[in-house]
Amino acid sequence: MEFAKKLLKYCQGELSKEDEEEVRRVVERNPELKALVEELCDKERIGETVRLLEKFDAERALRKVGLIRSGKSGRRWWWVAASVALVAGAAALFYLRPEKESPEPVLAEEVSAGRARVVLYSATGEQWDLDTLSVVRDEEENVRFSNEEGVLTVGEDSLREDAEVAFNKVEVPYGGIYSLVLADGTKVYLNSGSSLEFPSRFGKEKRLVRISGEAYFEVAGDEGWPFVVRAGEMGVKVLGTEFNVKSYADEAGVYTTLVEGSVAVLCEGKELLRLRPGEQSYYNKGVGNVTVKEVDTGVFTAWKDGMFYFKDMPLGEILRTLARWYDVEVFYVNTGVQGIVYNGKMPMYSGIGDVLRKFELSGEVRFELNGRTLTVYKK
Repeated sequence: MEFAKKLLKYCQGELSKEDEEEVRRVVERNPELKALVEELCDKERIGETVRLLEKFDAERALRKVGLIRSGKSGRRWWWVAASVALVAGAAALFYLRPEKESPEPVLAEEVSAGRARVVLYSATGEQWDLDTLSVVRDEEENVRFSNEEGVLTVGEDSLREDAEVAFNKVEVPYGGIYSLVLADGTKVYLNSGSSLEFPSRFGKEKRLVRISGEAYFEVAGDEGWPFVVRAGEMGVKVLGTEFNVKSYADEAGVYTTLVEGSVAVLCEGKELLRLRPGEQSYYNKGVGNVTVKEVDTGVFTAWKDGMFYFKDMPLGEILRTLARWYDVEVFYVNTGVQGIVYNGKMPMYSGIGDVLRKFELSGEVRFELNGRTLTVYKK
């Protein structure tokens, strides 16, 4: 590990000219090592990495080996912890490289997110791309749609007529997030790979929408006008609240996470239970039962603010999330790595390489990206 120690001193400017030149030559010959060293020397990226590596209790570990003594905390230990973590990652890639028989990690073919084509299908059969739509009126249904600053707003014309009009639909493919404001003022955030069906105006008895994928709702309150979200055979009934519903077709259940207010979880029209703020229900599609637990709601709603938030989350679930955002297909050479648990919070980077690099620093996995196929290896 002598070379790893030199790397740390190199980034702190503490090497002799002779040693500095030696490190520079080695780094220049190894592009992957060079990229890691650039991160090691970048204090802002170190901050991000420390947050990602929260699963390692760095302070406790450093105390264990005598680098920190009780009662002697301060800012410097964070720099030491970050440096040790990054140097360990650099050394692992540099010294523990697989033999030539194994494919080398390839992340040069970057895959970007946020370029998805969001589409609005009106109840009358019209279709509009929401990246070009500004204002349009559906004369047949007497509805006005506007699309300013990336938010689709449904006009408030004739809110409470005797019956709902037919349903419109917004689809957000993999690689994007979109939001809309319904006729009653309810705001909906749609995650990647999701769709929302909604009427241009709601009927008198209830406000009904249908979701596939994941959405966050900020429901306009009205005690006499319940808001109902249908996700397959399961539903959520609210009067005014903030909550998240996750119901992807490739997952075995439906998650409802309550942030504020109160909601009732429904199945086939029957009320099963009520949630309190901070609780999450899980509806098992196959069995038909519902379980409830307390959760950190921020983990399940960070996506609407442009953040990935993983808390005690297995790699398999993390990569399923990344696959939707970056529209890639994941292939595991070693299926056991799916159970590796991580903690961390990071921005939804425009490119997948920045995200994967953080996980490679853990020293447990490495990735190869070819086109839109991501292959996962155990180190």
